[in-house]
Amino acid sequence: MGNNTVKLIINADDFGLTAGVTYGILFAHQYGIVSSTTVMVNMPFAKESLKEAKKHPNLGVGLHLVFDAGRPVFASQSSLTSHSGYFLKKEGLMQSAKREDIKNEVEAQLDLAHKWYGNITHIDSHHHLHHHFPLLLDVVLETAKNYNMPVRLLPDTKISYKIASPDYFCGGFYGEESVSINNLKDMITSLKPGITEMMCHPGFMDSSLYKISSYNSMRMIEVAVLTNIKLKEHIQKQSIELIHYGGVADGR
Repeated sequence: MGNNTVKLIINADDFGLTAGVTYGILFAHQYGIVSSTTVMVNMPFAKESLKEAKKHPNLGVGLHLVFDAGRPVFASQSSLTSHSGYFLKKEGLMQSAKREDIKNEVEAQLDLAHKWYGNITHIDSHHHLHHHFPLLLDVVLETAKNYNMPVRLLPDTKISYKIASPDYFCGGFYGEESVSINNLKDMITSLKPGITEMMCHPGFMDSSLYKISSYNSMRMIEVAVLTNIKLKEHIQKQSIELIHYGGVADGR
């Protein structure tokens, strides 16, 4: 990669959360600038979502590890769950979780993603939980090293493994005040040489999403912004290469 080359991953989180979110992400890829997504394999629509993703071979698909929503994949009862079988909330999870249970769940979610889809490009997590929970981060990095997979790492993350990751991460495209064509255009204009990942959360509204997520109607606005032709033209004029995590080199 040349010193002045700018490469951009636009990753849509929450693939498989609901049917509406899945089809919104696929729409933003097919008609817009989304180049990558990460799937929540413990959600009811996940398997069908990955089936649909196979129709879009240029879309990179990674794993959106879930430890704070829904039920686990590996075991219905463990140190990760409440008596009802759902994941514990963040603070309770961090106090209760045992390393063996975390490792089993990480590998189970990754194995399921491989089974349903095939080539999984990378790992990140719902609500960036692996950045807030050191024990989970350690297991994620160990697993990623074993599978030779990149991981989304935030700038202040201190790691002991040599793990592939983009040079920069941008999480500023989120929420009512930040989701706009002009804001995203400004972020794209200010990209530095190297590889940057921009996180987004597009989706179509459906009744399931409204019930489980407070971030609902904004996802529709994200779809509209991400499919605006001016942004695609701007990326081309800036000679920015849209890639997915399959283009992330080894090492960080």
